[in-house]
This record gives sequence, C-alpha cells and structure tokens, in this order.
Amino acid sequence: MRFSWLKLTFASLLISLTTGSAARANPDTQYDIALSNIILIMHHEIGHALVDQFGLPVIGQEEDAVDAFATLMVLETYDEPAPILLDAAATWFAFDRIFKQDGGQHAYYGEHDLDIQRAYRILCIAHGYDPDTYVEAARKRAIPDERLDTCEYDAALALESWDLLLADALRDSDTPGGKVSVELKPSDDYNDLREELEDTGVLGDIATWIDTEYAWPNPLILEAAECGEVNAFYDPEAVKITLCYEMMDELLVVAETLER
Repeated sequence: MRFSWLKLTFASLLISLTTGSAARANPDTQYDIALSNIILIMHHEIGHALVDQFGLPVIGQEEDAVDAFATLMVLETYDEPAPILLDAAATWFAFDRIFKQDGGQHAYYGEHDLDIQRAYRILCIAHGYDPDTYVEAARKRAIPDERLDTCEYDAALALESWDLLLADALRDSDTPGGKVSVELKPSDDYNDLREELEDTGVLGDIATWIDTEYAWPNPLILEAAECGEVNAFYDPEAVKITLCYEMMDELLVVAETLER
C-alpha cells in the first residue's frame, strides 16, 4: 500500500486549463506557485512517513491528520509561510472549480476529503495559528467569523497533538543523523523540471530539516522521478517519498490560471 497525495482525473483537467480563458500567470509566478504546492505536498507525505516509521496513533482519517501536519510544519518552519499556504489553498480551489466544470462526480467515500475542503482546511489552520496574517484571505473565501474563532481551537489542538505524538521521535545530539537522502531521477521527458527542482534545492532543504529534527529508525529517501502518473506518494515498504515529475508538470498548468 502507498499513501497518495490526491486522486484526480487529469486528462479532462488539462483540456479545460489549456482551452479556458482564465487570466494567465507569468512563468516566474507559475514556478513559484508550483513550488509552494511541492513544499506542502512533501510535508504531507512526510506526515505519512512519520506515522508509519514511528508507529504513531491516528484517530480519524490519516489523510486529514497529515494535511494538518503539513500546514502546521510550513507555519512553524518557514520564515514566510503565507505565500506557500495561500498558493496551495488557491490551487485546491482551482482543482475544485475545474472538477465541477467538467461535471465530475465526487467520491464521498474516498480516503481524501474533497478538494474544496482541503483548501478550506489550509485557511482555517493558518488563520487559527496566525489570525492577523490570514484573516483577509479567510474572509475573502467567505469563512464566517464564528468559524474563524473555532479555527483557532482547531489549530492549537492539532499543533499540541502533533507535538505530543512526535515527542519521542525527536533526535537528540547523541543520535546520529544522515538517514534522509534525496534522489532526483533522470528523465528525458521532464529534464527541465528536474533541473528546476535541483536549482531550487527545495528537496535538499526539507531533507536536512527532517533529518535534523527526527531520529528516523530507517533510511528515508525523498525522490523525484517520472512515474507514468500524476501523483506524489509515500511507499512504506521502500521507506520512500516520491514526487512525480508529472505532478510538477500539472501544477505548472494549474498555476497558469491563478493570480497572486
């Protein structure tokens, strides 16, 4: 079994985006938006890896729990988390809009929440963690004040819960590191994306942080590769997180329709 970031039908998505009349982002903004999503995706999959490798208990859907983890870790570890989280939320709203335009039928029984719910969860937790920074974005998406008040409770509870769960997973100075590595696989079709990812150093930065922070019981690989599908996932048997170049490519397509 592997834990995937999303389940979407991207054939119709690509057609909708390339033929639509939405405002187009410039190329630099496209890459920034895609990178924001990659950061959140990787932290989502790291959440799965932590649950698996440290045998953490999860009450409720694991996908919801690691969505919250990803948002909280961006808030806790990045100097400027707002652009990352607002880009990611906007992307989930775009997925939802395109899905509806294409007449998609929601799988209410799915392991993931609906795209629009995942967008609102990012805004809720971000606002709950830092109301002054995110209140405008939350209100722009019509989240009522009474819900924003409870978002503060949700964010505090999620942060406290993850802190408690991960207390025994933290690496002390006596525990050797070097357990987390990065592999950027070659790809003829996506070599430009591989080079872009290498230039940003984002996977290396994430690897350094989680290697310093946690005492991983087994080596963990953060991999970017051509997968034959649009996805990102954690494989517990291989102890490996894979970001598919196809996923990066689709994020760039979606980013083209967004405004910052």
